[in-house]
Amino acid sequence: MSDLLRQSWYASLDDAQSHFRQLLSSYSSPEWKRIAIPSDTSTKGKARASTVPELVDVILHRKATKTGESVYRAILDVPAADTSLSLDWWKAVLDTPELRKEWDPAVESTQTIEMLDPTTRVSKVNFTLGWPANPRDAVTVSRTFNDNTTLIYISTSLPRSPDEPAFLRPSPPYVRSEVSLFAWCVQYIGEQSSSPKHGPRLRITCFWQHNLKALWTFNTTASFAQQLCSMMVGLYKCVSQRGARIPQLAGYGNGVSIERMRFEIDREALTLDYSIVPEDEDHAPHTTEQGLDELHAIREYRRLTRSIECVLPVSVGWDIQISTKASSEQVAQLPWTTHVTRSAFGSPGSSPTSSDGDQVVFGVKHSSLPNDHSVLRVRVIIELSGPSGIRLNGIPHPVEKVEERDPLSHYISQQMLQDASSTADMSFNTQSSLGTIAESASRSSTLLERPVLTRQQTERTAAAEKSILSRVKRNYIYFSSLLQEPEAKWRRTTEARGVSIAQLDSIDPTLVVYRAEATFVGLGLWDLYAAIVTPGARAYWDRLYDDSILLEHVNELTELWHFKTKPAWPVTGRDAVVLKTVYKSPSTIHVFAFSADDPNLFANIPSPDPSVIRTQIDLQGWAIEALSPTTTQLTLLEQSDPKGWSNKASIPQQMVTAVAGVGEFAIKCGGPTIVTRLEGAKITQMRYDHDRGNFRVEYETCSSRRSSPVQGNEETTPVSPTSPGLPIIECELRCDLDNWASSLDIVVDPPPHTISCLRRHRLSSGGGGLWMTITHDAVFTGEERLQIIVRRGPMGVPKEKGLVMVNGAKVDVDVEDMPEREVKNLQKQKRVKPVRVPLDQPPVLGVIRRRRAEWNADADTETGDNETSKASTPEAAVPATPTFTTSFNRWMNFAIEQATVTTQQAVAAISPAMAGGADASPSSSKPPMQYALEALSYLQSIHLHPKSDGWTLVSEKDFPVHRKLDAEISPIIPVHRAEKVIEGVSAEEVASVLTSNDCRKQWDTRFDSAHVFEVFGAEAHTEFVVMKGGFPFRDRGFYLASLLARETVPPSPSRRSTGESEQTQDTRAAIYCVSASFSPDSVASFSPSKYNAYSLPVGRVFVDGWILETLDPYGAENYAIPSTKCTRVVAVDYAGSIPAAVNSMINGMLPKSILAVETYVKNLSPPPFTRMPSAGVMLSQANEDSLQFKAWTLKRRDANRVLISTRYNPGDRTYKSSMLLNSSTVLSPRRSAANDKNPKARRMTIIYSQPKSPDDSQREGRSREASVPPLPSPSNASTSPESGRSQSREGTRSSTMFTPRGEVRHPTDVLVSELIVDSKLYPDGYDVHVTSHIDKSKTRISLSSPVGEAAPEHALPFSCAAYTLPPSPLHSAGLNTDRPPRHLLRLTLPTAQYQVSTIQDPLTGEIHSAPAKPQWLLDMEEGRVVLGVEIKPSAPSGRPSKRTTINVDGKAVVVLSEKESLTSLGRDELLDSKASKMDLLSGLSSDSDHFPDEFQVPTAVADDLLDDSALAAPSVPVSETTNTENTAAAQEASTDTGDSVPQVVVSSPETPAADSATSGLLRFLNAYPNPLLRFATQSRRSSSTSTPVLSAEPLPRPPVEEGQAKDVPPVPESQGGQLSLARTAVSHRAYPLSTVVIIALIAFLMGSFLRSLLSPADFIYVVSDRKDLEEMNAGWREVRRLLEVKYIVGGWDFQVAVVRRH
Repeated sequence: MSDLLRQSWYASLDDAQSHFRQLLSSYSSPEWKRIAIPSDTSTKGKARASTVPELVDVILHRKATKTGESVYRAILDVPAADTSLSLDWWKAVLDTPELRKEWDPAVESTQTIEMLDPTTRVSKVNFTLGWPANPRDAVTVSRTFNDNTTLIYISTSLPRSPDEPAFLRPSPPYVRSEVSLFAWCVQYIGEQSSSPKHGPRLRITCFWQHNLKALWTFNTTASFAQQLCSMMVGLYKCVSQRGARIPQLAGYGNGVSIERMRFEIDREALTLDYSIVPEDEDHAPHTTEQGLDELHAIREYRRLTRSIECVLPVSVGWDIQISTKASSEQVAQLPWTTHVTRSAFGSPGSSPTSSDGDQVVFGVKHSSLPNDHSVLRVRVIIELSGPSGIRLNGIPHPVEKVEERDPLSHYISQQMLQDASSTADMSFNTQSSLGTIAESASRSSTLLERPVLTRQQTERTAAAEKSILSRVKRNYIYFSSLLQEPEAKWRRTTEARGVSIAQLDSIDPTLVVYRAEATFVGLGLWDLYAAIVTPGARAYWDRLYDDSILLEHVNELTELWHFKTKPAWPVTGRDAVVLKTVYKSPSTIHVFAFSADDPNLFANIPSPDPSVIRTQIDLQGWAIEALSPTTTQLTLLEQSDPKGWSNKASIPQQMVTAVAGVGEFAIKCGGPTIVTRLEGAKITQMRYDHDRGNFRVEYETCSSRRSSPVQGNEETTPVSPTSPGLPIIECELRCDLDNWASSLDIVVDPPPHTISCLRRHRLSSGGGGLWMTITHDAVFTGEERLQIIVRRGPMGVPKEKGLVMVNGAKVDVDVEDMPEREVKNLQKQKRVKPVRVPLDQPPVLGVIRRRRAEWNADADTETGDNETSKASTPEAAVPATPTFTTSFNRWMNFAIEQATVTTQQAVAAISPAMAGGADASPSSSKPPMQYALEALSYLQSIHLHPKSDGWTLVSEKDFPVHRKLDAEISPIIPVHRAEKVIEGVSAEEVASVLTSNDCRKQWDTRFDSAHVFEVFGAEAHTEFVVMKGGFPFRDRGFYLASLLARETVPPSPSRRSTGESEQTQDTRAAIYCVSASFSPDSVASFSPSKYNAYSLPVGRVFVDGWILETLDPYGAENYAIPSTKCTRVVAVDYAGSIPAAVNSMINGMLPKSILAVETYVKNLSPPPFTRMPSAGVMLSQANEDSLQFKAWTLKRRDANRVLISTRYNPGDRTYKSSMLLNSSTVLSPRRSAANDKNPKARRMTIIYSQPKSPDDSQREGRSREASVPPLPSPSNASTSPESGRSQSREGTRSSTMFTPRGEVRHPTDVLVSELIVDSKLYPDGYDVHVTSHIDKSKTRISLSSPVGEAAPEHALPFSCAAYTLPPSPLHSAGLNTDRPPRHLLRLTLPTAQYQVSTIQDPLTGEIHSAPAKPQWLLDMEEGRVVLGVEIKPSAPSGRPSKRTTINVDGKAVVVLSEKESLTSLGRDELLDSKASKMDLLSGLSSDSDHFPDEFQVPTAVADDLLDDSALAAPSVPVSETTNTENTAAAQEASTDTGDSVPQVVVSSPETPAADSATSGLLRFLNAYPNPLLRFATQSRRSSSTSTPVLSAEPLPRPPVEEGQAKDVPPVPESQGGQLSLARTAVSHRAYPLSTVVIIALIAFLMGSFLRSLLSPADFIYVVSDRKDLEEMNAGWREVRRLLEVKYIVGGWDFQVAVVRRH
């Protein structure tokens, strides 16, 4: 860049500064007119609850200039008593361009392009203003001044010049606007003001003078005022929220070149790229003033030679990363030093709003370069992290206190200070009274009209212009409303050539509207748009196309066209005169047209030809929507009448031809040349000849369409030859250089004044293709016709690709490069359909409305936050460490710190993460399952608030992984979170894989084994899990409490309460799989030598959870059906000797296991699962504001059945399930409600089912209702909690004896269990084996031994019926609808025949009664049933079978078809997920510590892991609880009986010693025990998983003396009891003899090979000099080799030996 160009930029900025000073000095001029701001009706009459400013607090004025442009001034006064209004924070926000879109509603994005000096920068701003025509952008240069009380920010556009860089050239489709002045003045007004009643306050003043070059705008004075006022209030809120969290570059000196600087808003990180270059002693910084200011700038420039300084707030922590890179290793390794200082006291005379003591200065100084040809590139990343402190490359960095001034407190010029301080005493009457408003309204009555930035009048009258605009607006409203019609109102009629035709379903038969839709892959938005709006391209696909003539270029967006079609016998030729309008947005383009037949508005409409029929087009609209960078959806709406003999039935075929033809043309030929914008002229003729490949456009000068000149006067704005102040004509063209042409030959007549070309990648969001801007001087051209001809380059002449020739001369083309990584990401980006919104309103108003709604919603919370923030000032948040050194020994400490950087990095990398206090280990006072419930509540809060603050992006590979240090979990170990959508599977299928330990071995490489301790039912259990540590670290053990829970989805009010809708809602509910560590003391009765034989170090899992949510198939995302959103949250402390860096690395890799789960579950058929009794608990609906529950309650909704455990082995496809049936409570007669002390607590529902034996399932099963309620017992009348229906059997008069159809209600069999089996998993059929045992002793159940087979005379006669389930709504809506069906297995016991009432035959007098109860039924009434179900594949048969065969205990069972199953059971019963039978878990926010007893007393225990002392203790049978809903009833029952259950207290065994805490790199070796003891142990580590498997064998009961039996009363059946487990011998794995022989042979060969590397050799040292022999007085030494490796390098051998002295 030349010095002349840089000086012109500085001159432009100096002129803007002079203009700003003139505006400051004229603050009291009567030329400033007040603009009335429309008040918000929603807040009218409400009291101000806080001091947060609102839109009505902004005072807006306008002042007209000599050129006719206006300067706007906005003023806002806010109280400055709060220390949060620091001027440094205001400067940080204003100097960060990336934050402008946060507070300016008219800005889309902003970026820094170049740093001219520490206070001056060049930025590019993209505005949302200008849509639906063309958006605007601006390239500005800004400068900042500040002292203790005043901050001034000035920005203006850069002037155009012939040698301008590429970023100053036009960037279509953006139109370059001119910012004459955009300045801010923030002043602290203290008690010295003339109006002390206001107190200290901060006055924010903004001057806005912007020429948008807008010919088409929908803005009004009210909307423009709202934009400026929203910008003022938005800046204040942005400073309040982000001011104390922004790092900023304070300065740099000679030898430093700033290359790139950007601030990432989401990470809150500042990235600074700069280069260290040879010093230029002749270069001096640019200054606007002379004297002390210039001397100060030169001194700072020299002080910071090869250095940079950044200012960081100390109220938060910062993580700084510094990396260097150079062409040579010598330059890259040049040393650099850093220092972090903080002022001991604030600057003298600092204001209350100054934050000198609340900021630290971070500086980096580099050493000199070795020569003048070397360049060192440096990258500094300053990222927000943690509560406080500064870390440099992962190492804490101390902060020094110095008595120096803040480098940001630059001197401000005295003249500027006087001009700014002159407005301090000015009163702008912020509290507007009625008189002031009336005066303002009367004084600015002309301001209520449309602003200057509007479309100027043409040759038409105002009434004609208004009529045209109203017609366009009315038709666009109709067009956009049709686009937003729901899919249910469209009836599909035809589908051909990839185009789908639908007709609007209207009650009006005369209203015929068709819609054509098609999706094109590989096409961009602009290519399709060019193919549509180019009339000549229609000849490519339409044979009847004749001609298209442009009649009039009405305005920038609207054109009048005359289309003609050829006659084709017997159809007559037709024509149409339409008014076409184009509305554009970044992702959507709307092109709509309608017939124009009013000659009063359009005088050039041709008269109808008698031989041609004129078609009436009510609406013809195209909607082009970008679904992704490579996919575009095209929609055509048409409502027309062809007239004549042709009816409307031919319209669909024409629409198919048009849509398919447009897509085919764009794919094969690309997008032809189009005119995207024309300024200062109007088009007279436009032609495109596809065969010749040329595009011709003619236009002429039109002064009424010329944009307003740039404001300013001759004294302040220099006029250059290309200055926009002169009238110019700009024509913007777009062409596809990838497909339409490889090179262009352009003819421009007359020759253009300037021409610029910009080529973007075809996937660029700004619009791919070649964009050309051709400029003419309007004065020079006069009334001459202008013509542009664009032709394809000659095909035969070999020319370079992308060449552009204009009038025979080559034109430079600027190319916007796109990184290859970004191109791949855009190509893989998924399709997202944009929201269909009207494009006729600029997006600024929508942003203003949305932000005002957010501000109103946060008004109440901000009031409380302000009160809290006053108590916790940034000064109180300053950490006590690291300590600050004094200035005396600062330099010595600084040198020592820089010398020990490498050592500190090594120590920090190998130091383990130590947690102290309550986080060191879990407390034994809490039950184990309480830790799982606390982790569950944390997962619920993450699921309800996924985008909460504090999450930092760790990795973006594959899918994003975020990290957060949450004090609720651990202050040391951060929480890692990742989420990904797994397509093609449901949440239930993923949950079945996650809860199976055998499946986990397949996808989790770190999982080793698991030993279950206790089971509490419904998959809730405690276990000891071993995770692999990886070399050189040992494996780790974890005491985990695991739980499976499901959310409750509220019923949708818009859907009918049907079985399908309820089942769909159940599948969409989120499923939580959560685990958390508990205290080892809670399982002290188990022997550690049995489950932790190797004494592995014990870690802690703070939270390890999965959130599985089946996505809505009707959502906006384009995922497969079904799809599951998987979120994994992990926070694990591996403890022991694992360093903190390795611990963090493992935690960061654990969320990546979602990929392994996805790969595994897609290659696996869904395993079987037990539907009843259900696995997991149901979560009650909780308030989102209170999810951190302290107390819990559990309601047993199915007390008759308890699921103990399930296990699925993917190797042999065997599924085992064990469950408990409380048959004594199901079959025993109940007492009447009158005699019950707590009738509500003791009522239960007996659930029966139809007897479905293989013999009578076909005969009787179809004629009965399977969902019939149970027949009540004759002795009581109770109410079912599920159905609420009476079950009294006191007489035949009761209505409950009959069904709703009037039939007699029959007793039903006891339904034991329901299982779901996917037949796809067993293509050859499967065998079902049911084992059971009646437990009368009611002692504890063991998990270690299999279910014992009962004697044949005591075997239970289970009956199994198999049904075919209809496809679920999730799978039926997907693509794999032909998948094999799923089966429902129902296990029942034939008890209905023994419950028949005694009936006397009135004819014969015979008495019919129920048969005598068999022995197995009597035993069931006295005990409980423990049963196990095993499903395994059948042996493959040679004969193919269409139907899956099922064998239940050796007997074949017929599977009913889907139709037969629906007839027998009904759809509701088949699709019922039994969610209503799941236990209901509710959280309480009260201060009580209530915890469910069901999670404290285990259902089953692993006896094989118990200590010998615990096994030797006698097991006392405890009664069974029939009521789990009310725990008080059980306590009352035990009190009445007077029995006391003895408690067995077992001394806890010695726990293994913890790892040594001694320092050292090889500290992990200390964790190993004595080797002799290690190999002498008798227990062998097993890698198999100790999964709970059902056992019902009664344990040998201890002998009871007769006297003791008399004293102990029988245990009643109404009491609850604990179930325990039996101990069995551990089966050792045996190896075959062949395996042992092969291993021995391999060991022998390996030993021989190692022995061959060693060779015997003796070494004798020969003395050649007698002096050496005389010096050897100590004797001789003997060396014995231990290891030798030959020929390592250069003929040298490597030996390890021991030396013995003689």
